[in-house]
Amino acid sequence: MPVRVVPGEIGSKDVTTRIVVPTPDQPRWPPFDRVAETIATPRRPFPPHQHSDVEVLTYVIEGSASYLFGHNAPDSLLVGSVRLLTARAPVSHAINPDKGRTIRLFSLVVTLPPGASGSTTLQSGQVGATEMQPDGTVLRNLVGPRSALHSAAGLECEGIEFIQDGTAFRRIGHDRVAVIYALSGSGMIDNEMLEAGEAALVDDAAGVALKGEPGFSVILSTAPRASKG
Repeated sequence: MPVRVVPGEIGSKDVTTRIVVPTPDQPRWPPFDRVAETIATPRRPFPPHQHSDVEVLTYVIEGSASYLFGHNAPDSLLVGSVRLLTARAPVSHAINPDKGRTIRLFSLVVTLPPGASGSTTLQSGQVGATEMQPDGTVLRNLVGPRSALHSAAGLECEGIEFIQDGTAFRRIGHDRVAVIYALSGSGMIDNEMLEAGEAALVDDAAGVALKGEPGFSVILSTAPRASKG
């Protein structure tokens, strides 16, 4: 089956995080190591933690915070902020919500291709919604050809929000896999129902049809299929 829906699970160590990859029922979805949505507060910040040989996407849905990367000065995160960390060598980052504020984040981690060269980098962007498209959606281009952020792992990512009833078609490609995470509302991915907090995993599909009504919002992320060698 090209499309399979998996539920999100509350993290055992952090009750404010909903994880769709990995879970006991859904291990890694190569090259996706982790896909999650998190709510953080000043009392429950993201402590410093380290990454290596991966790319880490962070996208702010609500709220504000400061972003700490290595030994650099803190950087402000606002609604629509995107950070893409390409960690070719071990590096740490952290997110501290602003005083009295709650921040809601979407994040994912993808494995870098074997032998990837270059230095560790952090790309920053601020995205807004496009005008409503003919299919009834507005788009937010996070990473990829229509964005200012470009991925060493070949990651492409966009937000799709339905403003009116409609059907949006997206190309995936048989050489790529996809994770479609529902931020709000409910809709259909091909013939599968998808509700907020769930993800559709797409494999070996030329494309998918997303059908929704006002309030249905997803983040669609695709990446090249991991090499079996």
